Amino acid sequence: MENNPKGELSRRKFLGIMTGVPLVLSVGVPAVAVGKMISPPGALKPLPPKMAIFKEGELSEKPKEIVYDGLPAMIFKKGNEYRAFSRVCTHLGCTVMWNEAEKRFECPCHGGIFDEDGNVLEGPPPKPLTRLKAWVEEGYVMVQEEVV
Repeated sequence: MENNPKGELSRRKFLGIMTGVPLVLSVGVPAVAVGKMISPPGALKPLPPKMAIFKEGELSEKPKEIVYDGLPAMIFKKGNEYRAFSRVCTHLGCTVMWNEAEKRFECPCHGGIFDEDGNVLEGPPPKPLTRLKAWVEEGYVMVQEEVV
C-alpha cells in the first residue's frame, strides 16, 4: 500500500468516484420521475396571493383597472357582486384593453376579442381570460386568482 501525503487523488479513489456517480444517478433519476408520477398534479403549487384592492363602496358600476400580483387586471361591480379578470391575453401575453362601448376586451396584438365574462369571442386566444375571485372581507374588496 502506498501513502498519499500530498492529498492527490489516487487511482483507487478515482475509480470509486467514477463507479459511484453513475450508480447514484441510475437510482436517483428514476426516483424523481416516479415521484412526479405519483404526486397529484399541482400538489406543490402555492396558493396565489390574496390582495385588498380598495374599500367597499369605492367602486361604481363602471369597471376599474387594477394591478393584481404585478399584472394588469380589471374589476367590475354589478349590484353587490364583484367580478375580476386578468388583462393578460391567453394567446401571447399582450395586455387586453376594455372597450366600454362594445362591453368587451380587445387584444391590440393579434385581434383577440373576449366578452365581459372573459370568454373568447374571436381570434387566436386558446382559452378565456384568467378569472380572479373577488369578494368583500372586513370592508375591503379582495381579489385572488381562482384555484381550479
